[in-house]
Amino acid sequence: MSFNSELNDFTKKAGKNAEKIFRGTTINLFGRIIKRTPVVTGRLKGNWQIDVNKPPIGILSMDDNSPLNKINSESKFKIQRGVGKASLEDTIYMANNLPYAQLVENGNYSTQAPAGMVGVTAAEFEREIERQAGKVK
Repeated sequence: MSFNSELNDFTKKAGKNAEKIFRGTTINLFGRIIKRTPVVTGRLKGNWQIDVNKPPIGILSMDDNSPLNKINSESKFKIQRGVGKASLEDTIYMANNLPYAQLVENGNYSTQAPAGMVGVTAAEFEREIERQAGKVK
C-alpha cells in the first residue's frame, strides 16, 4: 500500500468519524433539550423545530405529552430527520417559536424547569463531544 493510499484511507476514516461525533452529539443534545421541556399541555415540548442552515420559522400544531425526561417517537423522528439532512459544513438550528418559550428558558414560568432547557444542555456540550468521540474507533 502506498503512502498516498494510506493517507486517503486515513482522511476518509477521519471524516466518517467526525460525522459520527457530529451527529451523535447533535442528536443527544437536542433530545435532552426536548426531554427537559416542561409539560402542561405538551405544546411547548412539541414545538421544538430543527432546520439546516436557516432558523425554523412558524409554530407547529404538534404536541408532545410525554412526561418530563421522556420524548415521544415523533419528536425523536424530528431530530433524526433534521440531523440526517446535515453535513459537517452545515449549521443545524433548533428553535421553539412559541411566545412563552423564552420565559420558560429564563426560569420565570415553570417549576418543572427552573433552570430552563437550552442553557443547561449547552453546558454539557464539551462533555457530550468527548463521550461521542470515545465511541469512535
